[in-house]
Amino acid sequence: MNEEIMMNEEIMQDVKEQLVGALDYDQAAKGVLSQKKVLAYILKRTVPEFESASLDDIANIYIEGTPEVSTVPVSKDKTNAVRHALERQDTPKIKGAQNEDNSITEGSIVFDILFRAKAPETNELITLIINVEAQKRLNPKKKTGDTYPLLKRAVYYASRLISSQKGIEFTNSDYDKIKKVYTIWICMEAPQGKSAINRYQLKEQHLLHRYKEPCQNYDLMGIIFVYLGNSKVKDQLINLLDLMFKSSKNANEKITALHNDFGIDLTQEGEGDLKLMCNLGEGLYEDGLMKGKLESALEMLKDGVDLDKVAKYTKLSLSIIKELAKQNKLI
Repeated sequence: MNEEIMMNEEIMQDVKEQLVGALDYDQAAKGVLSQKKVLAYILKRTVPEFESASLDDIANIYIEGTPEVSTVPVSKDKTNAVRHALERQDTPKIKGAQNEDNSITEGSIVFDILFRAKAPETNELITLIINVEAQKRLNPKKKTGDTYPLLKRAVYYASRLISSQKGIEFTNSDYDKIKKVYTIWICMEAPQGKSAINRYQLKEQHLLHRYKEPCQNYDLMGIIFVYLGNSKVKDQLINLLDLMFKSSKNANEKITALHNDFGIDLTQEGEGDLKLMCNLGEGLYEDGLMKGKLESALEMLKDGVDLDKVAKYTKLSLSIIKELAKQNKLI
């Protein structure tokens, strides 16, 4: 009996470490991504408004405000309450407080990194969010156990960024003041294992005659997916993200490569985040298997599914499921 108790205690301790490790890795990854020079690479490669601007100008001139890291809720009536926090702060890193319900699941949905940048040619503010999707699946699981296309969630996020502007960017019927939004998703899994970058946006089609509406009146939403594959490609952004998230190099080697190959000098805090990522192990993000199982298990627990059934479905031990429920005050 003593051996069994000791074994259960070891399992529970391991679960606690898995949960803490996943959370710490998430925050460290977002910390590295929120370095302005890193964001500059993302914007220049994926957002048309910035493709002609220099990386230095994007980082030092066009990215502005006090963007939020894991603080702004997506859900209705919650986004508006915190978007006013986007105020100017000249810093090489995007800062933001921690979400008070900072779980590894989608139960409390937040934008990972939310910030604004001025379009170089028009000087118009654009709202952008960067999401890090670490799961090893492009079709995440719902509470019911079924899956949904990640792209549909991206459409919802972009829609929330549009609708949340009422009362902030405009009031009443002043819809001409709506600001353009982008939601950019960095996925650690790639379709067919090959790196890819896809962009989705509203476009005009002429079904009768050729009346052309000014594009600024409808081109208000962009969705971008960056998929990290398993092989090398000749693309600076993919190579940068691969170095940060998938490379087997140690932290010091990555810091040196960021400087030499990409001209990126991380802040002291950024270096700390990168070192934490490496210390925690690349497996948390590179394959995401345990994280995905824990997410699915917790969603089922929140939905009232029996502990035994959760264990059977996720192929996790009952001890782990019980500990997960206790950690989240579900039993």
